[in-house]
Amino acid sequence: MEDSVLAEVNVRPLKIPKYHGAFEGSSKSVNKKRDLKYRKLGDDEYLRQYLQFYYQFQKSEGFAVEWDQFDYAFHTRSLDNPPRGFCTTRSPAELVREVTLLTIEKQNEAKGTKLVLVEHIQANFQFANGLLCWLSFWAMDMNSSSTPESKIYQAKLWKRGKELELHLFKLKPTEEEIVSIEVQPPSPMQCEDSEEIAVVFARAGPEDDPGVPFVFHRTGVDPGVPFGWSRS
Repeated sequence: MEDSVLAEVNVRPLKIPKYHGAFEGSSKSVNKKRDLKYRKLGDDEYLRQYLQFYYQFQKSEGFAVEWDQFDYAFHTRSLDNPPRGFCTTRSPAELVREVTLLTIEKQNEAKGTKLVLVEHIQANFQFANGLLCWLSFWAMDMNSSSTPESKIYQAKLWKRGKELELHLFKLKPTEEEIVSIEVQPPSPMQCEDSEEIAVVFARAGPEDDPGVPFVFHRTGVDPGVPFGWSRS
C-alpha cells in the first residue's frame, strides 16, 4: 500500500455544506452511544420512526441517515457508533478509517487515480455474512490538476476479514439528482412464524403528517406477535 494512499491530507474545505439537504449525515451527530430499543410491531412510535429511517436511507441510497432522530435499532446501523461489543480490538473511528483507506486504495488501483482521504463524513453498515458498508468522505485526487479540490465521495463495499469487494464508488450526487430519486413505500411487514401480513404501508395524503412521506395501516393481526423484517 502506497504511503500516498495511507496519508490523510490536512486540507479541509472552509465550510462543509449539509450532506443531503435535510439529511446532514455527519458522523459528529452520533458521538454519544445510546442503548436503542428493540423493534415492536405494536408500537406506533416504532413504526413512525421506521418510516422516517426508511425514507432517509432510500433517498440517500444508504449514505446519509440522521441517527440522532431514532430510538430504535434498525437493520442498518451507524458504523461510527456501533452496538456495544461490536469490535473489541479497535475503536469505531479506527475501523472506519481502515475501511475507508482500503476502499480508496482499491479505487486508485482500478482507475489510476491518486485519491487521498481528507475528512470522514458518515459510515453505515449491515451484517451480510460480513459487513456491507456505505461510506461517505471528503477526498482529493492529486492527479486531477496542480490545484486539486476536495470533493465528497460515496462508496458501497462488502468486507469480511481481509476480503473486500467494492460495489460502488462515486461522487456524491447533486441536490437536483437527489431530489429526483423516487422512494416507494416499504414492503409489508409479516409475522415471524406466519405469512400473515401485520402492517402495510402507503404514501401519505394531504391530511397526514407532512414530515413523514408514508403512513402505516394495521391488518388486524395481533400486534403482540413477533415479526420478521421484509427484504426490501
